[in-house]
Parts: sequence; structure tokens; C-alpha cells
Amino acid sequence: MRDLFHQLGVDWRLLLSQGVNFLVLLGVLTFFLFKPLLKLLEERKKKIELGLKVGKEAEERLLAIDKMKEEKISEARKIAFEIIKKGEADAKSGADKIIADGGKKADGILKGAEQIAERKQEEARLAMLKEAKILVRAAIIKTVEMDPKAVDEALVSMAVDEVSGLSLKTSNG
Repeated sequence: MRDLFHQLGVDWRLLLSQGVNFLVLLGVLTFFLFKPLLKLLEERKKKIELGLKVGKEAEERLLAIDKMKEEKISEARKIAFEIIKKGEADAKSGADKIIADGGKKADGILKGAEQIAERKQEEARLAMLKEAKILVRAAIIKTVEMDPKAVDEALVSMAVDEVSGLSLKTSNG
């Protein structure tokens, strides 16, 4: 075998020294390069897995928050609709009450106006009665002053016209 290595041009001492050098280099590289590099890669892998896990949890939380948000918005819309509905009902009942109160006030005003009209009518009737008394009195005084023989149709017409003129003046004044 020695001859075979020699014919091929291989020196067994050189080959052995190169093998030892390779093993030393392999040990040094393993200890100083491969192990730290593998450790770094393992840490990096754990960080990535942790990041993915945290990201997945965050996504699930975000979906849960979105679902809660939609529920809250839906609930708020329902409450707002109920508030608006109640407000409309309150406004309608308030309007009905205002209309009813307005009707009562209008009835009260009409009754007051009727009472005032009746009073005015009564006052006018009393004033007319008073005026009629004054006119009758004036007519009686005129007839008593005159001689009954002198009373003829022309004189009666003149007295009526005079009394009528007095009644027109008092009713217009």
C-alpha cells in the first residue's frame, strides 16, 4: 500500500498532517463559528415563532375587538333609535297637550267674548231703555205743554221727527 501511495504521489506524512490540520480547523470552526451561528439561528427561529404567535394572538384580539365594536355600534344604534322614538312620542303627546290646552284656552276666550258681548248688549239695552225714558219724558213734556186741540197730524209728525233726531244723535254719539 505504501507503494501505491508513492506511485500516486501521495506522502502519508503530509496526508496525516493535512488530516490533523483539517480536524483542528473543523474543531475550531465548530466551536467558534458553527455553534454560535446555530445558536444565533435557533434564537432567531424562536423569535420568529414568538412573533408569529404574538401576531396571531393580536389578529384574534383585533377580530374580537372588531366584533365587540360592531355589537356596541349596533347596540348604540338601537338605543339611539329608541331615544328618537321616545322623543317623537313625547313630542307628539306634548303637541297633543298643547293643542288641547289651546282648545281649552280658545273655548275660554270664546266664553269670555260671549260674556263680554252679552254685557255690552245688556249695557246697550239699558242705555236704550234710559234713552227711551228720556225720549218718552220729553214727548210727555211736549204734549203736556201743548193744547190738545192744537195737536194735529203735522204737529205729531214734527214731534216724532224731533224725537227721532234726538235718538239718532244719542245712538251715533
